[in-house]
Amino acid sequence: MQQRFKGFTLVEMLVTVALLVIVATVAVPSFSTLVAKNRADTETGDFYRALNYARLEAVNRGVSVRLTPETTGNWAGIINVTVPSVTTAAGTLRVVPAMSASSTMVAANSAAYIEFNNLGSLVNPTETLLFTYTNGSISRHLVVCVNGRVVLNNGTTCS
Repeated sequence: MQQRFKGFTLVEMLVTVALLVIVATVAVPSFSTLVAKNRADTETGDFYRALNYARLEAVNRGVSVRLTPETTGNWAGIINVTVPSVTTAAGTLRVVPAMSASSTMVAANSAAYIEFNNLGSLVNPTETLLFTYTNGSISRHLVVCVNGRVVLNNGTTCS
């Protein structure tokens, strides 16, 4: 009786490897796009929450609260949420970390800072503020209305 060795033949191994390469070639670009979209959602969500936090703190404390980027005009960098009437370190309420290096967040009217009053309304700038987030081919819009409402991904208006 002839004894057979257990295992795979060379042809079976080549077919398996070829199928894995084909599946990987199809899956990797889709996965990269998914990761980029998730990063965009996370970073715009963090910015959205920082704006809402500042507005809520202004109402709760009964004072104006300001969001200011550490580097003037760089809204994708580190952002400080502060009470401008308190000049000590106690005036800093939160520090929002910077977005990824490939991301940009640009204000339509290049506002130096955003300030909410004790009623939650926008004090500075005095008109609706549109932010555009971009990371590669992915973009998102965030609108800060004059009444203080913050709207994410609805286009470019407060309605």
